[in-house]
Amino acid sequence: MPIRRTPLAATAAAALLLSGCTVPIAGVAGVTVGEDGSPVGVIAMCKEHVDGATLHTDAEDPEAQKDMGAWNHDAPITGLTTWPLSSPGDGWTVAKPFGRLVPGQAYRLYGWTEDDSWSTAAVSFTTKDLEKLTPGQVWYEPGDEGRTVPLDDFRTKACEEA
Repeated sequence: MPIRRTPLAATAAAALLLSGCTVPIAGVAGVTVGEDGSPVGVIAMCKEHVDGATLHTDAEDPEAQKDMGAWNHDAPITGLTTWPLSSPGDGWTVAKPFGRLVPGQAYRLYGWTEDDSWSTAAVSFTTKDLEKLTPGQVWYEPGDEGRTVPLDDFRTKACEEA
């Protein structure tokens, strides 16, 4: 299964931006925490599908971004899915093992398709953002500001706001 390499993806995204085209957004990524406080990825698909997800350090310069984890799903992801970032979840396989999160560092999680036909709106977060969450609460960014909502609200409202 392919590993999404952020520098290549960032280079491709930059080229697409310069040409006036971008990968269409078909869903929204978010994060929550498990019962033990460990990070959990969340994706709500509004239409179409994605095939996997990547977590990287969040930096303005794409060359400064570092991949922190990548996951593939055994079937196209439609609807809502969650998975622990530290281990594979139902239908998920690890393409790049999850690295340790560093306090003060910003991270970015997003979903993608193997053919770059669809992606999700990304979510940026820090360890402080995760510390504010309880299981069942999702942090996501519907626009310029982040928001914490119950998982059921994320499932219904994320697509309305995307």
